[in-house]
Amino acid sequence: MVVPEWGLDRIGHVGIMVRDLQASMHHYWNALGIGPWKVYTNSAPPVRCLYHGQPASYRVRLAFAATASVVLELIEYHEGDSIHRDFAVTQGEGLEHVGIYVPDLDPPLAHLLGQGLTVLQSAEGFGASADGRYAYLDTRATLGTILELVQAPTHRAEPECVYP
Repeated sequence: MVVPEWGLDRIGHVGIMVRDLQASMHHYWNALGIGPWKVYTNSAPPVRCLYHGQPASYRVRLAFAATASVVLELIEYHEGDSIHRDFAVTQGEGLEHVGIYVPDLDPPLAHLLGQGLTVLQSAEGFGASADGRYAYLDTRATLGTILELVQAPTHRAEPECVYP
């Protein structure tokens, strides 16, 4: 296997849509011992977002917990135009996307767009340093789920809270 220099061979996180973030964190913690969960609100603005190529606003609450092999991201949709709304309406809860962290979003994104994939949603400006970027690619027909490429911010924001 030839792995591109940007490392698309390793899943960094799995994004799971949930209806009730608090209840979901509680269940993962009590049933599986997964946690602690770092909780954030992600919204555009202040993040600059394009949804199907058009400027969009949205708000979601997110919770992240690391396991030995992958980070779990729980996503609770609140409002606005986003792939999270689309998933909540069409499928409710469940695995929404897999995320791969890349040092620079542009090379792998250009490569995958050259393969005929399309961007469902992209954004920039998250993290304490506001230099984080992401792109959700429509890989449902080939991978069975959405692929997210993430260029992590230089400095992560402090979580709003931690559960438990």
